[in-house]
Amino acid sequence: MDEARLKRALETLLAEPQEHPEPGSGTLLVAYRLRDRPAIPTSVPCHILRTTYDAEHPAHLLLDRRPGPDDIMVYAFLGKQRLDRVLMALAPSSSNFFQVLVDNLGQEQQGTTEIAEAGEVDPAMLQDIFSLMVVAYAERREEWELTIGGLASAAIALASPAIRRHPGRRSPDDLVALLLTEIAAHPESVTLQGLAERFSYNPTYLSGLLHEQCGRTFSQLVREQRMLRAHQLLTDTGLSVAKVAAMVGYEGTSNFHRLFRERFGETPAQARAGRSARRAAMMEAQVHDDRLREARDDQG
Repeated sequence: MDEARLKRALETLLAEPQEHPEPGSGTLLVAYRLRDRPAIPTSVPCHILRTTYDAEHPAHLLLDRRPGPDDIMVYAFLGKQRLDRVLMALAPSSSNFFQVLVDNLGQEQQGTTEIAEAGEVDPAMLQDIFSLMVVAYAERREEWELTIGGLASAAIALASPAIRRHPGRRSPDDLVALLLTEIAAHPESVTLQGLAERFSYNPTYLSGLLHEQCGRTFSQLVREQRMLRAHQLLTDTGLSVAKVAAMVGYEGTSNFHRLFRERFGETPAQARAGRSARRAAMMEAQVHDDRLREARDDQG
């Protein structure tokens, strides 16, 4: 890590107004000198990573002395739900890290998960990863949030031996919540057999549990998530209908057209046309408001 670049990034963070994370927020980094330590909130569901930097030589670890008042503490607040889904998609189902995430997601998390110690993990490696997060956040180049998400995933994976997990089987409600999270995260590729293998349950049991608790079959739940994602892609992007169909898990467009019309009462092309009409109406309304404002200014 370039120490001069890291120092500039830390100074940038120190100069920024200190904000508190909000529910549903993405990524927030807060830096302060230890003599000015603020109150750090703990009531918002998120992952928290933290480390301390030497004020004069931030690339050096504070291993041989206690932190001083001028040294810099950095907290990284990472949106819990989104990051957990990314981590679960990356973690091998046989790993301890995956089991940590499964137990974590299967519970209602009202507080935070703070990872400050990494057990026997090399602290220099974690510090390098964290420093890259600091630089990415301070410089905010293109796709900086994706960069930080990837680095945070690496840091949490390295620190996972230090995270305690609660043993035991999940309750039916917790298991259903976990299954629905997986379906919503990967509707284009999720399968009942894959979920059964990943969570070590019988597929027939999972199918019956979902139908009992949700009133719909696994296939119906997957189809609903596919249609919702397709509608969003059609109305928010310029992707072709064939591309959208492929992205949500359909090899051809004929079946996709039929299911989309059954769900929304209109064809994919009509949904896209509706978006264009709404945008045109909004632009026309904006022009009208601008003209009224100009007229009032002229009269004034």
